Amino acid sequence: MALGLGACTPPEDEPVSQDDTALEMSGEEADGESAPEGFAETAWRVTSEDGARYATFFDAGGRYRDLRNGDPWQEGEWTYSDGPNGKQICLRPDGENSVETCWQPGSVNDDRMVATGQGDRRIELTRITYRAPDPSEGDEEE
Repeated sequence: MALGLGACTPPEDEPVSQDDTALEMSGEEADGESAPEGFAETAWRVTSEDGARYATFFDAGGRYRDLRNGDPWQEGEWTYSDGPNGKQICLRPDGENSVETCWQPGSVNDDRMVATGQGDRRIELTRITYRAPDPSEGDEEE
């Protein structure tokens, strides 16, 4: 999944985003419970091949926030709906030239989930504690 992230947290709990950087996953997906019916108010972490840790927070209302190594990295809109091969989660970063990236989530086993993207790219995500956006980080009145 190309997921989004926000706000600094301790290393074990820090959120992780999933961009199309080297987030390949190795190994086979284990049997577990099916993918979540919805992703609102959930958060997921992934570690890239270069060791960067990304966290994506899926907020209610279709917005996501990504963190990279605990620092704000990317945000945008997300959807979870039927795609060509079943349910898929799609992320579109904010910005004029942004490109939507979609991932098909697999089953969840011990808070881990494998998602498959374009070209059969696979990443392994770990569920982390969801944290709502900080209202003080929004637009300030002038």
